[in-house]
Amino acid sequence: MSTKLFFEGEESEFEQYIQGQQYSSYILLADAKTNGFCVPLFKRIIPSLSNSSLIIIPDGEQNKNCTTCELVWDELNRMNASRKSLLINVGGGMVSDLGGFAASVFKRGIDTVHIPTTLLSMVDASHGGKTGIDFNHTKNMIGTYHPAKSIYINTLFLQTLSERNLLSGTAEMIKHALLDSEEYWNEIQFYSLNDFSQIDAIQHSIAIKNRYVNDDVHDNGIRQALNFGHSIGHAIESHSLTTSQPLLHGEAIILGMEVELQLSRMKLQLDNRFIEQFHSMRRELFPSLTQHFDTAQLLPFLKNDKKNEDGFTMSLIKKPGEPIIKVSVSETEINEANQ
Repeated sequence: MSTKLFFEGEESEFEQYIQGQQYSSYILLADAKTNGFCVPLFKRIIPSLSNSSLIIIPDGEQNKNCTTCELVWDELNRMNASRKSLLINVGGGMVSDLGGFAASVFKRGIDTVHIPTTLLSMVDASHGGKTGIDFNHTKNMIGTYHPAKSIYINTLFLQTLSERNLLSGTAEMIKHALLDSEEYWNEIQFYSLNDFSQIDAIQHSIAIKNRYVNDDVHDNGIRQALNFGHSIGHAIESHSLTTSQPLLHGEAIILGMEVELQLSRMKLQLDNRFIEQFHSMRRELFPSLTQHFDTAQLLPFLKNDKKNEDGFTMSLIKKPGEPIIKVSVSETEINEANQ
């Protein structure tokens, strides 16, 4: 199923598309923070959905779990949701991941629409059809493929975010540039946070991700390039969630890319100038991101990663625009790259 994309300025087209599907009911799903800041804004922008029912879940990655899914299913059942109901996920990646998963198995699957309200979810989490919840402190261990029926993106929602949350979204955009081309990688060297937050940059980043997704919908081949930075990054994020100072997803991915770029140099002879360019961007955009995690702290999460079925395999970069998937790396190499 293809996903219809709508952007700011296309509100009437979005409303007409939704209404044309003839759903029996419309139900909004939001976390506690999104309900306070973004749901009222969404209702003003899309008035035809302002009277939809509402499910509110606890916010934070620590609540992306089975318990919260049960809350959603209980509410859907209480609202007499049918297979022709539509679940509209209003929020960041946690909401689209969990809402998409909950919808994918409720009555064997109901349609979803994503309204991403963070930069991270606008360029990454809401696209590609992957859903997931965390299990046993491991990111997205349980999930399905359930593409949204449509996605509506409006940069007005970004005005509700803190600078830290905005910055988190730039991590995936930096990754997309590394996967795209040396030309685009060189272009974003001069981007400020404001540049990353513009609709043109967001659309460009989405197009890069969707190019990989459309060529490999079920993640059996080249789509795995999108995992760059995420093998180490997810381990860092999972470990940080067990501490008193959990990282945001994008912060963990920046740290993960830093290690995996070193692995790319060691395994694929990536030119060091690209690593220096990355370091320069990190210092400019994330000056206070100084956490370091010992390899021993990350190994339990790496070993439990669903991508590592036979030793450690990662998607690395030979040069911008030339990712290599399924590269075998050893524990010794990870430790060396993580110094």
